[in-house]
Amino acid sequence: MYRVIKVLNNNGVLVYDMKREEEAILLGSGIGFGKRVNERFERDENTKRYTIVDREEKKRTGRQVLNGMDPKFLELAGKIVELAKGELGELNPNILIPLADHIAVAVERMQNGILLKNPFHGDIRVLYPEEYRIAQKSRDMVQECTGCFLCEDEVGYITLHIRAGRTDEKLEESFHMVAVMRMAVTMAEEELGIKFDPHSFLFERFMAHLRYLVVRIRDGEPIHLDMDEYARTQFPESYELAGRICSYMGKELEKAVPKEAVGHLAIHMERVRG
Repeated sequence: MYRVIKVLNNNGVLVYDMKREEEAILLGSGIGFGKRVNERFERDENTKRYTIVDREEKKRTGRQVLNGMDPKFLELAGKIVELAKGELGELNPNILIPLADHIAVAVERMQNGILLKNPFHGDIRVLYPEEYRIAQKSRDMVQECTGCFLCEDEVGYITLHIRAGRTDEKLEESFHMVAVMRMAVTMAEEELGIKFDPHSFLFERFMAHLRYLVVRIRDGEPIHLDMDEYARTQFPESYELAGRICSYMGKELEKAVPKEAVGHLAIHMERVRG
């Protein structure tokens, strides 16, 4: 049983779930039509339910925030979440409000001629190609809904929202991961005197390996294949550079870096050196 807190529009209602004792948002065709505050009702199976679980998120997405948001952005975000779930699998529905809020602000920025640069756009595209593909489709949905065409930088930000939904990370955590990898790439480029082509297979392979290492360092997962001794003796220059990069990543992630990570990265570094 649900109790109406606020009718957002004909297709959206902020409710109190009396069974679970928490607030939720229900989205569905006609769900809000004729509803009144404090009215109690059961939802049908075609209605999508979005719950805010995190305490901090509850504060951010309470009635005050919803009062200041055009409900069409909630509907739009709901469609994007369902699109992502259909193509990528299970997705944390808690990204609904942050995603809706971001799109609303992005549209307002674009309409006012304000461009928010995304310094990691190229890295995001390479690191998360599946999520990026959904974000590109989302841009078309935004344009159809609002008449506003979002720039590529905004596609990158939407990608991170979708990525956060797939991994249960906070948006800030996903952004931090990308920033750590970007700095690692910059260190490699400066030391080796090269500039990666962001559209090349070499860059994609290198970024994929960095993501592998960063996730394992962050989560404390072991790296079972030990190539440390081989890399240290066969590729001493690459090993030294890999050690500095791994040390940086460990400090940024506030995690201990296993020596196996250095050996693995050194081998990939040697491939990059040609």
